[in-house]
Amino acid sequence: MARKTASEPSAGISADTRMLILHGTDRFLQDEKLEQLHAALEKTHGKDGVDTIRFDGQAGPRILADVLDECRSTGLMQQHKVVVIDNAEMVIKETEDEAPAPPKAAGRKRAPAPHSPREILENYAADPSPTATLILRAATWRPGNLDKAVAAIGAVYKCEPMSDAEAIAWAQKRARESHKTSIDAKAAGTLIATVGTELGRIDTELEKLALAAGGEGQPITAALVEQMTGQSREEEFWAIQDRLLEGNPGTTLAELRDLIEVSRHDPVAIGWAYMDAARRVHMAAAAVKQGTPLKSLARPLKIWGFGPEFDRKIALMEQAARSAGPARAARLFNAVVAADAANKSSLGEPMRNLEVLTVRFAGAIGKR
Repeated sequence: MARKTASEPSAGISADTRMLILHGTDRFLQDEKLEQLHAALEKTHGKDGVDTIRFDGQAGPRILADVLDECRSTGLMQQHKVVVIDNAEMVIKETEDEAPAPPKAAGRKRAPAPHSPREILENYAADPSPTATLILRAATWRPGNLDKAVAAIGAVYKCEPMSDAEAIAWAQKRARESHKTSIDAKAAGTLIATVGTELGRIDTELEKLALAAGGEGQPITAALVEQMTGQSREEEFWAIQDRLLEGNPGTTLAELRDLIEVSRHDPVAIGWAYMDAARRVHMAAAAVKQGTPLKSLARPLKIWGFGPEFDRKIALMEQAARSAGPARAARLFNAVVAADAANKSSLGEPMRNLEVLTVRFAGAIGKR
């Protein structure tokens, strides 16, 4: 299925939609599809006639019975239900090879009952409740027969970040339609280069820039974008390493939450920054023990700059290396590698894994 973005009409979303699959890493696109669904349902059933119930897919396939019971049950007041499974990939992660085979029936042959999560959902899609819309939200997704079954009664949307060119066009349209301002291609390009292509972040910045431009009808200029958006996304991303090396867990946790919840950086990518920081500490700890000056290792340690700022970074790394020592630094690096593998394999909650690593960093390199 071709990718559908928020800037395109959603012909597949209407009051008759009974199932949606929203998968991909751009939560803003997913949220926009949900808003479009709610708008269509409220137009038909009224604002008080639509109720939303959420389930967390991290509980695994066992929640499916409760989900489908919710879809098929009717309350005292007739309402249309929007039943959302967040982290739906955790519900259907079971593969065909892992799924238990149905028991063989004795005597007459009967069609086997659905036995895998995908088959259970396919079975529901064949006869969905007329008073509910079931939404599967996931960051990762493996297409299959379920997608075809859902498309027959709703739609499947791949909600991935746009290319730079798509994001520039989207920003221009969004500025005009939602923020009553304008932004030319050059200014929009500067904005995308600074904050990235995540639509939620772009929309937040456009709202801020529209106010700074002077109100409705005043254009957003490239100079205003440069003035208001601050440090680049890449600079913001790597700044977390300095917080880690300072060994203050409170400060680092606050910056981590800001990176993920406000700036919308990918936790898996942030994990790579953690791993790189741990690798550098391990290398520096070994060098310090051998009496090697860290300034001579500035390039492999990725310590750049000149003057006082360069000296500050060298001192920060040396302090972390001396505090950790080679053995503790090695254990820290192994822990970061394990957490990185867990995040890439959807084992545990990525934010939680990074929070635990933050505390481990502080324990390994904090002042003693």
